[in-house]
Amino acid sequence: MRHHKYLDMQVLKVFILLGIIGFNNSIIYGQETMEDAIVSLSFLEENDSKIIVTKAVDQSGLPIEGLELFFYVERTFSLLPIGDPFNETDENGIIEVEFPNDLPGDTKGDLTIVVKIIDSDLYNDLTLETTKNWGLLVEMPDSIVEKRSLWAAAANAPISLILSVSIMIISVWYVICHILFKLYKISKIKPLTDS
Repeated sequence: MRHHKYLDMQVLKVFILLGIIGFNNSIIYGQETMEDAIVSLSFLEENDSKIIVTKAVDQSGLPIEGLELFFYVERTFSLLPIGDPFNETDENGIIEVEFPNDLPGDTKGDLTIVVKIIDSDLYNDLTLETTKNWGLLVEMPDSIVEKRSLWAAAANAPISLILSVSIMIISVWYVICHILFKLYKISKIKPLTDS
């Protein structure tokens, strides 16, 4: 009975080991078959709509059908997704995504559009970035930048704040210097000796 349990454990170990080896080989073979997709972007403006046209082909130039692409606009702290949650290429390898008309750009109206291939089974990850003048113009009024305020740069800080901080710093240093001077005078006093 004991011999059968030992044999069963050994067989189980062999199956686990073969499973791990097979799994590792499948990962290696999967990585070897991955290839780079060639993705090109073009932009259309029709009436009030703006459209991003993306074409994906493989290394031999044949269109890739069913490739999932993700579209984003770069914002200050992250990427803002645009288009449908799942955008797949058609039989010609093309996806058309409508661009939103209400996104603010920089002072020139420029936005960075990002297109990605992420976690594809057949193609390597890819990121394309391009700048397009499709954003709303954002202008900074000069009065905000030049006015004295608490949130302004040091050169434009309120005068009352500069004066009060300066007075506090001078007062603290005066007290420290006064204490050090008094300690120095105390150390110079000679003790009285009995004659």
